[in-house]
Amino acid sequence: MEQKLLLILMICGINCVTGLNTFMESYKNFYFVNEYKTFAEAQQYCREHYIDLVTLEDWADMKDLLALENVMSTDSAWIGLRKTGHEQWRWADPELYKDRETEYRNWGPSEPTNGSDEYCSVMDSIGNFRDTDCQTYSKYMLVNGPKSWREAQSYCRQSYTELVSVRNQEENRQIQQLIPAGVSYMGLFKDAFVWSDNSTSSFRNWDYYQPDRSGDCVVHLRHSRLWDDQDCSKTNPFFCYDRTVVRQILRLKVESDQNVNDPDITATILQEIKQKMIYQGLSVHAYLQWKQQANGDVFQREEKTRKT
Repeated sequence: MEQKLLLILMICGINCVTGLNTFMESYKNFYFVNEYKTFAEAQQYCREHYIDLVTLEDWADMKDLLALENVMSTDSAWIGLRKTGHEQWRWADPELYKDRETEYRNWGPSEPTNGSDEYCSVMDSIGNFRDTDCQTYSKYMLVNGPKSWREAQSYCRQSYTELVSVRNQEENRQIQQLIPAGVSYMGLFKDAFVWSDNSTSSFRNWDYYQPDRSGDCVVHLRHSRLWDDQDCSKTNPFFCYDRTVVRQILRLKVESDQNVNDPDITATILQEIKQKMIYQGLSVHAYLQWKQQANGDVFQREEKTRKT
């Protein structure tokens, strides 16, 4: 079905069925507030004047934050990340996953051992996961140069997208075949930090040897462009964010002998549209939906004009 629907989108004719697609794209706006406040005070200020303390969801967000360096007059500033009492394993790139795939784990026998400093993970040559010290040196991505987990993550973000994520047993097998004797890092890590706005973002940009348990709240460091955990009662300037929402309507024509108003088909077409638009620069966080007609249908058939 997916291949056929993709073909439908590509051969869209002039006289066919027409549907309206509404999409809303929200853009984050970041603000540096040069007032010294504790984490709780900064959180309250951002919630009263914007949306919340800033949440970073990916490297694009991080670049927007770095663009404010010219107004950041201090060495450190609060962001919206804070430690809780519950640690959990997370994948570094959750956008790749469908329902329940984020829970995929292939721990080896007696793993994870949950050692005091084992917050990162590796896959061994037989495909099993292990937890490990993030400073351990390992091979990764078929690059034989030794790197720590943080260095490996930084390299992958600059040269690719992210450290590898594993969604199912088949991907586990494919990645295992790339691993020579030894182990290779993955994008699975453990922490107890959550975002102030309850975002599920797993994006992290820790400085070396951080977090070091010196505090439960997180600051962005101006000189290193990395993050550090600090005592929440310390006073720092801070970053807030809000959103600008842009709403647009697209008219789509498709030519098909299928019932394109079938919910499964309209959902699949919508996903194909979003993927194509993301490839052309649409945010992965954009929200797309069909505009339904009075009878509940998405598409309306256009009558072909016969030539006489």
